Amino acid sequence: MNRRVVYTRGGSPADVLTVIEEPEPAAPGRGQVLIRTTAFPVHPGDLQAIEAYPGEAADPVTPGIEATGVVEAIGPGARLAPGVEVGGHVTVFPQQGAWSQWLVADAEAVVAVPETLPDAVAAQMLTNPLTAVMLRRAAQEHLAFGYDGVLVQTAAGSSVGRLMTGVSQFHNFGLINVVRSERGAAELRKRFPDVRVVATEARCGRAAQAVPGRAGRGDGTAGLGR
Repeated sequence: MNRRVVYTRGGSPADVLTVIEEPEPAAPGRGQVLIRTTAFPVHPGDLQAIEAYPGEAADPVTPGIEATGVVEAIGPGARLAPGVEVGGHVTVFPQQGAWSQWLVADAEAVVAVPETLPDAVAAQMLTNPLTAVMLRRAAQEHLAFGYDGVLVQTAAGSSVGRLMTGVSQFHNFGLINVVRSERGAAELRKRFPDVRVVATEARCGRAAQAVPGRAGRGDGTAGLGR
């Protein structure tokens, strides 16, 4: 039996999502891989797509674009990435309708991941790093950032936020991380002790004090939210 999350109209995900059951997929076709899903992420973009879906769907729509799982079968003529084999741990992206127990994916979208990598990490291995790269490029191209500006990142405790912090350290960006709570700020400080963190529970004035010597010179600050 295959269970998958579906919706037939746009709206709040809590109101329009449901789970249906159906037979398991047949054997994969040419160039395809059959995957038994073990985890899939819920990206903000997935939820936005559900809310923005126009009209009524003729057939149930399954959200999601990324998942991880175990290869159960490989179709003929499949061009496989190194390490992709029956019984192996893999991640697939892009994969429309990833919120499903079973997936039939194009082999070229499937990559192997180490067995020691937790499913919760493997399931976010492709979309989030691409998002972090896009954010870095947007920051570098922003006129307010320039060569000596400060990047202010909101929602810095998210998966993408943590990746962006690592990217900023590697590229030597001036960075201030903004999170909601002092608890979240403490967790980020422990992970990235050299990066300034401001909790919105604290006074807003602390953001200006986080990088002394820059704000007073009128350096630009580019804000990027996630």
